[in-house]
Amino acid sequence: MLDVLKPLITNIKNFLKPPLTANYPIEVREIPTRYRGGTFGLSEDEEGNINCIACLLCQNICPSQIITIIRAVEEKEMPDGSKKKITYPKEFILDLNACMKCEMCVQVCPTDAIVMLPNIEGGYFSREELILDKQKLLDNWRKYKMSSWATGESLRAEQDPKKSENTDVSNKSLIQTSSKNKEKFIEIIKSASKSKKIKKIFDGIG
Repeated sequence: MLDVLKPLITNIKNFLKPPLTANYPIEVREIPTRYRGGTFGLSEDEEGNINCIACLLCQNICPSQIITIIRAVEEKEMPDGSKKKITYPKEFILDLNACMKCEMCVQVCPTDAIVMLPNIEGGYFSREELILDKQKLLDNWRKYKMSSWATGESLRAEQDPKKSENTDVSNKSLIQTSSKNKEKFIEIIKSASKSKKIKKIFDGIG
């Protein structure tokens, strides 16, 4: 008899408690600052230029091989009148169908160009909607703009205790971080790379 009453008492207690679920989408709960896993985006700098320099690191490290980048090179006129060759992705395709959300592409990105965004509305009705091209990735970035918790720099710092102590990601602008890293990465490639293969990959970076 007691075994029958126990679940009944539990149900009565739960019935008197306030509901734990939210009436979504009418009631939308606040998404945690560090949450990432909904979708991807390509970030832009202060001038609206894409931060991606088409280094292909994300494409090469992806275990599922879902990223495809077509690199392009163009000359850009600098404020002093000189011209500088820059590389950028002419095409950037990311297939969410096979993505395992390992975030390795984000961690390896030297310019914090590719980021995972806090979008919880992940319902799709066709396979084509899961294919993110360059424009969709840029649109995602503009729609779900976020803090710098999920940038490659902050993720790498979390794995290094010394860097983690000196890195304050809570107040940093993602755009500022990306611009700084972009210039630093280009300088490293220009001065330190002696590999013919790497030089071929980064040919055109001014």
